[in-house]
Amino acid sequence: MKRLFTLLLAVLMLATCFVMASCKEQPAGGESSTAGVVEEDKNLVPTLEDTKDHAGKVLRILAQEKEGVAFAQEPFGASEVNSEPVNDACIDRFAILEQTYGFTVEAEFVETWGEFPERVKQDFMTGTATYDVISGGITNMAPFAAEGMLMDLNSIENSNLSLNESWWDKATQDDMTIAGKLFFATGDIILLDDEFTMCMFYNKGLVDDYGLENPSELVKSGEWTLDKMYEMATEVAHDTDNGTMEVTGQDVWGLVCVMFDTYKLVMGADAPQVVKNDKGLPQLAIDREYNLKAFEVVHEIMSDKQVTAVREDYYAWNDPNANIVVDQFYDGRALFMMNTISAVNTVTMREANIRYGILPMPKYSVEQENYATTVDPYSFTCISIREGCEDTDFVTFGLEAMAYLGETMVTPEYYERTLENKRFPDDDDSPEILEIIFSNRLVDISVAFNWDDCIQYYNNIMWAGGDVVSYVEKVRNRFEIAMNETVAFFETGVLPDSGDAE
Repeated sequence: MKRLFTLLLAVLMLATCFVMASCKEQPAGGESSTAGVVEEDKNLVPTLEDTKDHAGKVLRILAQEKEGVAFAQEPFGASEVNSEPVNDACIDRFAILEQTYGFTVEAEFVETWGEFPERVKQDFMTGTATYDVISGGITNMAPFAAEGMLMDLNSIENSNLSLNESWWDKATQDDMTIAGKLFFATGDIILLDDEFTMCMFYNKGLVDDYGLENPSELVKSGEWTLDKMYEMATEVAHDTDNGTMEVTGQDVWGLVCVMFDTYKLVMGADAPQVVKNDKGLPQLAIDREYNLKAFEVVHEIMSDKQVTAVREDYYAWNDPNANIVVDQFYDGRALFMMNTISAVNTVTMREANIRYGILPMPKYSVEQENYATTVDPYSFTCISIREGCEDTDFVTFGLEAMAYLGETMVTPEYYERTLENKRFPDDDDSPEILEIIFSNRLVDISVAFNWDDCIQYYNNIMWAGGDVVSYVEKVRNRFEIAMNETVAFFETGVLPDSGDAE
C-alpha cells in the first residue's frame, strides 16, 4: 500500500505540473495559445504523444554487468523495492511508463565485462538477438559501430529521439559523433555515465592541517590548475622516518595514482588525443604544441617520486598488493587521489576515516576556458540500437520516454539524496562542484575506438622517458590507418576489406 501511495503521489504530482503548464498566462490582447503548445504541455513526455499505444510491447535491453558497482542495474533492471531512493525511483518510472504507454522494460545482464562483446557479436552474426537496445562501456561498444552492428541514431527514419533535449547529454554525443554519424547516446536514461566520470578527491583534514587554500574555492574562481595542485601536493608530501618516501609506512604523499592517470590529467588540460577538423573528422593531436605543453607539466608531476606515488613504480598493475599505493588516500596519508565518481559508493570510501571533498580535473592554466573532466573509457556507459531493429518507432519512443522520466524522477534522487546528501553530507560545495564536473565532460573518441591501442599511448610514453614527439613518429602511421578505416566506413557504409559487390 505504501508503494501504491507513492506511485499515485508521483503520478498526481506530474499531472499537477501538466495542469499548471496548460493554465499559463494568455498572451497580451486575449489571444489564446496554439493548440499544439497546449497539447504538448499536457503530455507526460513533452516530445511524445500520450495517445501512442504500445500496449503489451517489451523494450528489451542487453546490458554489460558491473558487479559491485552501485546503480549498475537500477536504470534497466530494478525489480524490487529496497528503500534505496534511486532503485525505487526506477521502479516508479517503469510503472508510469506501463500505465501511460502500455509497454514494459526487460533487461538481460551479461555476467562479465569480457563476455559482453563476444555475446553481442555472436548474436549479430547468427541473427539470434532477442533485444534491440545494447548498453555497455564505450570501449566495448565502439567496435560494434565500426563493424556495422549498430544503427546511426542521426539517420533513423521517423525517430522519436530528441537528442538535443536536456535529458540527453548533447555535449558528450557531439564528442562521439564522426562524419555526422552517432551510434551511442547517453544522458538521464542511465546513471553509469555520471558514475564513471573522472574526478579528483582531496583530504580536507590535510588541507586544514597545512593551512592550504580551499580547493573548492579555487575551482569556483577558475584558479584550480595543474601548477596549483602540484604546489599544494609538494607542501604536504613528507617522509616521516627514514629519509625515503615509501608506500608501506607512514609517509604522507601529495598525490597517489596509477600510470593511466597521466592520460586523465592531460585530458583535464582540455588536450584530447584527437581533435576534429571542419568536416567533423578526427585528427591525431597528441603532438600538437598545446598537448606537448600540457604533457610536460603532467610528466613533471607524475615523475616526482618525493611527491607522487604511482602504483606501477612499486607494483605490477595486476599485483594483488598494488592497491596499497592508492589506499594511502583512504588511510589519510595522501592529499589528492583521482578516481571515478563511483568511488564514493564503494565500501572503501564509506569506511575511510577521513573528511573528503571532490574536484574536477585541474586546468592547464587559468587561461583555459572551462574545466575538462574525462571518463573511464572502459565503463563509461552508453546505449545503442542494434542494426536490424525492426520496430524503431517503438524502440526510439521507449528510449525517449525513459530518458525524460530519468531526468524528472531518477536523476534528482541520484544527485540530491545519494551524492549530495548521503555521500557528501558535510560538503556544502559538492552540488556546485558536481555540476561543474558533469557539465564539462570530455569523451576522447580515439580512446573509445582504441585505434592502435592508443589507450596506452601515455603509459608507453611515460615508461619511455616522456618523449612524445619520438613516440608519435613511430605510431602515427599505424594509428591513422586504423582511424581512417573507421572513418571510411562511417562515410561510405562499406566495411574495411569487404570489397564491392561484383
